[in-house]
Amino acid sequence: MGRLTIKFFFFFLLLASLISCNGSDTFVIKGKIRCLPMPRAYLTYISPLTGVKDTIAQSEISGGEFIFKGRVDNPSMCQIEIGKRSIYLMVENTDIEVNGTLMIPDQIQIIGSPSNDDWTRILRFERKYEAKRRKNWMKIVNTDVFDEIEKLETEYYQTFDSLFYVLKSEVANKPTSFGCTYYVYYAYVNQLFSLNKIAQCLNMLDEESVGDSEYYKYLKDEMMLYSGLEVNKPAPQFSVVSMDGDTLTLDHYYNKNLFLYFTSSWCDSCESYARELDEVHRRFKSPGFEVLEISLDKTQDDLEDLAEKSCGWPIACDFMYWESQITKRYGVHKIPYGVLIDGKQRISSINPSIQALSYKLRILQNE
Repeated sequence: MGRLTIKFFFFFLLLASLISCNGSDTFVIKGKIRCLPMPRAYLTYISPLTGVKDTIAQSEISGGEFIFKGRVDNPSMCQIEIGKRSIYLMVENTDIEVNGTLMIPDQIQIIGSPSNDDWTRILRFERKYEAKRRKNWMKIVNTDVFDEIEKLETEYYQTFDSLFYVLKSEVANKPTSFGCTYYVYYAYVNQLFSLNKIAQCLNMLDEESVGDSEYYKYLKDEMMLYSGLEVNKPAPQFSVVSMDGDTLTLDHYYNKNLFLYFTSSWCDSCESYARELDEVHRRFKSPGFEVLEISLDKTQDDLEDLAEKSCGWPIACDFMYWESQITKRYGVHKIPYGVLIDGKQRISSINPSIQALSYKLRILQNE
């Protein structure tokens, strides 16, 4: 064997060894999970941009063990689906171990994914504060003393502030982390923080490092949609005709707190949202709080179906679907959706959760 041949032999041997090592191009996930009654495990991913669910790997289960091999473009939140149970983890192109029991999913260990470590570190703080919020909320529900309710609600929302400072600190320390990027996305879709706070965290991330992440792209698109609205800025003018034939404008609600509630007859999640909104409306109505429901329905029949479940506030619809002028002016791109406007016609809150809406109204009525 000549010298040149020997050199090529060792070169290809080295190349093969490098390929066989799991570097930055592929992932290998080895699972050892007790209490596995199912024959197969699936690794799935749901794109935040398209909502499409893909199976990116699958494996037979033998003695509670399984193995996934594959590749992801960027660290991504995936699910290991075993029957009707799921294990969530950030998958990146590295060696990852998953150990534990399906009976206690919170104690399942995921080792080898730095992105998953970053995301779960923040998640642990969230669960700690969530436990405090649940305690406070139960106390709020079970007391009729106004001063006590006010104190408890303040404590309730202080936990969100504490969690935000944790997230902000984590993002500042690790602006290139895909795990932190995912948590900012997670906080947005779960309405943990205001749009302003989400934007703060998004702007702290290193776009050059995490800009290709679908979570980052999703957040950027969402912030663009909301860019026309800004808290404490004047609310866009509108004029709509209610089902009763009344012309309602922004000026009609001057000196009142107004919640513009966007919905439709075909929105499955809107019905439960409306029930919770009705409770808030009943609670704050007398000091000057109104709800104007804007339907995105396209036909009179659909609108009448929606009206049958009405909570008693005015309903308006121009049958323009997403092309409605008021829908565009208020940046509506999903429902249920709402905007709180104060008595001076300023934006007070953009798409708040029911709890955040209640808290905001208490502040406005005490001003």
